[in-house]
Amino acid sequence: MKTAQRILITALDIFNQQGENNVSSVEIAMELDISPGNLYYHFKGKEVIVSELFELYQEQLRAILDAPNNLDDASLSIEDFFYYLYLIIDKNHLFRFLYRNPTDLTDKYPRVAKGFVKLMAAQERCVTELLAQFVTQNSMTASAGQCHQMVEIIGLVFSQAANYYALKGYNINDDEYLYKSLSAILFALLPHINIDLDELHRLQEAIVNREFSNEEQ
Repeated sequence: MKTAQRILITALDIFNQQGENNVSSVEIAMELDISPGNLYYHFKGKEVIVSELFELYQEQLRAILDAPNNLDDASLSIEDFFYYLYLIIDKNHLFRFLYRNPTDLTDKYPRVAKGFVKLMAAQERCVTELLAQFVTQNSMTASAGQCHQMVEIIGLVFSQAANYYALKGYNINDDEYLYKSLSAILFALLPHINIDLDELHRLQEAIVNREFSNEEQ
């Protein structure tokens, strides 16, 4: 593995564990057992490392957001939809330092702030389109205004779940809070979902038993 890749992987791990604000470039170099000069050769300061990690996050998340557009059959089931939501929140979990203190982070890194605005807008568009599709195929019963509120709720859960559960004392390095987040979304959407009881039970059991990560991606 190239040194630049090692730096990014190590920085991501330390940022996730301790928070970006609590980690210096020197500490990243020490963790890698390389000199600060060697790290600076590859990345001219922590700002560049954070920007590179955000670009990596953005690239990986956009690939997930675009996935429904690449299907031969555009129709997704409700179960598929929740697995799709899991993929998004799991990607957020992989780069969770970005959501640890997002206001502070975006104040410090304007480039990240601009990227976040675009990325969240893209996420909302994708979820909006999928909800509209479910309404069209009678998998959901909801007005445009209700769909908008559902999109807002999903966005809030995605962006704030880690902080909420951290404040409650959960270990957010574990994936338990991801499933609690999915359960909250299901509860919010359930009054509008037209779903077979067997499918609903399978979905609920998959969430309770934390089985989504074992599915084929």
